[in-house]
Amino acid sequence: MDVRPSLCSGRQKADCGYPPSKSARSLNYRTGILGSYKRIIMYKRTPDAQKIYEIQKILKHKGFLSTDDKGSCFCSSHFLSSNHYLGVKENKNLANRRRRRQKPNQMVWIMLAITMVCVVIVFAIVMAQKEKGALVKQARAVTKDMVYENAYIVSNDDGRLIFICDGELYRAKGTMEESFTGVCDIEISGSKVKKIQIKPDDISGVMLSYGNGTMQIAGQGDIPMQSDKLPVYDETGTSPKEIAVSDLIIGSETLSYILDSGRICAIVRRQVPDLTYIRVLIKNDGKDAFPTIAAAAAANIYVDDADCGSNAIDDVGAYMANVQKSKIKVSSADNYVSINGKSYPGSFEFIGTDAGIVAVNTVDVETYVRYVLPSEMPSTFDAEALKAQAVCARTFVYSQMKNTQYALYGANIDNTTAFQVYNASETKQSTDEAVKATAGQVVSCGGSLITCYYFSTSAGKTEDMEVWSSSTPDFIHKVESVDDNSPYYRWTSELDLSAYNDPQYGTATGISVDKTSDAGYVLSLTINYGNKSQTFTAENDIRKSLGHYQKKVTLNDGSVRENMSMIPSACFSVSAGANGHYTLSGGGFGHGIGFSQYGADKLAKAGSSYKDIIGYYYKDVTVVDISSVRSEQ
Repeated sequence: MDVRPSLCSGRQKADCGYPPSKSARSLNYRTGILGSYKRIIMYKRTPDAQKIYEIQKILKHKGFLSTDDKGSCFCSSHFLSSNHYLGVKENKNLANRRRRRQKPNQMVWIMLAITMVCVVIVFAIVMAQKEKGALVKQARAVTKDMVYENAYIVSNDDGRLIFICDGELYRAKGTMEESFTGVCDIEISGSKVKKIQIKPDDISGVMLSYGNGTMQIAGQGDIPMQSDKLPVYDETGTSPKEIAVSDLIIGSETLSYILDSGRICAIVRRQVPDLTYIRVLIKNDGKDAFPTIAAAAAANIYVDDADCGSNAIDDVGAYMANVQKSKIKVSSADNYVSINGKSYPGSFEFIGTDAGIVAVNTVDVETYVRYVLPSEMPSTFDAEALKAQAVCARTFVYSQMKNTQYALYGANIDNTTAFQVYNASETKQSTDEAVKATAGQVVSCGGSLITCYYFSTSAGKTEDMEVWSSSTPDFIHKVESVDDNSPYYRWTSELDLSAYNDPQYGTATGISVDKTSDAGYVLSLTINYGNKSQTFTAENDIRKSLGHYQKKVTLNDGSVRENMSMIPSACFSVSAGANGHYTLSGGGFGHGIGFSQYGADKLAKAGSSYKDIIGYYYKDVTVVDISSVRSEQ
């Protein structure tokens, strides 16, 4: 409320003696009418509303502030001109004092900030010198007079050249006139740098595939390679290092490609790979290619990012021939494309081969895990078991991004049990919630991703890598897992040796188990064919070899499975019958290594969290965000 006196008129003017004399104004300002000055000052540290209220109270008491019939306040004396209005003056004084108090504080903070910047700069210089000194110590002195082709200059100062070539770190006397780090040919003579030929001609883009002497680069097409073993220089770490082409992640990295006479002679990784997407080869009944593919979408289809004016391509192969392309990218506005009636999220790249059309599905990792989870684990399982499976599935796909099995097609993995089952099926609410609750979480051991091996049902105890005739990593161990909640916990399989004629060996005459693990898994199996025999030592080979003769499998709950291409697991004993008939008495479903799905569900129902479950089946591991693992690798 404004407490400045308004100009009085009429009776009000007469009553208050308006205007006061000069001497009265002077006197009243400090001691007369405003004898309450000191009292008013006391309220400088109170909130503004409170101060105004108290000033009004004092002035009304002395008769200098009145109220009308409506309750509005007005001054009955012109005791203060606008220049000496108490509220304004007091606020100004308070603001000035605040500013004076703040100035020293501001200066302190400014000096502190300057000091911190200086400390950081000095620290960076010291660390750079330390790193440079470490590089010099690590580097080998050049001894051969030769041209080091496609080498990478790491440091170029102090009369010394440090460079990488063929995986080795070298140092030589001599430098370049200009400051340069990058790929070049270095000629050495007398252990000194004689000549340096810089190779600046480079292109940039995402590597989509490589093989058969070429590399496909997004936006650039197929570029010939100088060699199948190109040097790759990684600049994303604390210091540059050489890695292999197989360390690059297909479809996820924007790289710089150094060219020599139009051919790629080296690659430089200048930024951390974007691990948002996974490229999945969609198999056709175990084969890489489809004889024909019909593509469709709910909205118009885009071919190589251009609207084709239709929501369907009836024959992809014919379409590619018509536009004279061996590869096309197909996508849609709603981010779903169906091939031969099955809908997949993301986009597709179709590749024409002699065997037919290869289909590679590009999909973001989290969406991929959404579709994997209900394909790999029953959606009715406990929420904590589903979360554990989601983390394992996510970890597995990240661990397989460097897989080069399908590098020629530009795919990281396929959609079968060889990696993870990725079906074009509906997602479930329970599995979607598990994926969302664990978004970005993976399993780490010692700061690195593990390969999350998992399987359906244990026969009582998990196994290590001995069943695959491989060395066992630190995070795999054997644990008790009585999965009697699974129908596959115990089973019998009936075999008929006459049911299959091996094209090379003929008809089998007998089966014998040569070696088993302490958990009952068969480690060596021999099938006899008269005067010939075959011995199998790998779990998958054992299961497939006997699958040829399998008639039916009777499960623990009395149900029967027929037409299984493999026996349920390699954990079994053999009993011979008449006329080439054998019975296998076994337990479990899958390879038995790592994480048991039915075991996880049993633990979850007993109160274990998803992190507890993962920690039970894998040794010395932690669940972390994928970003932390990337930074550590």
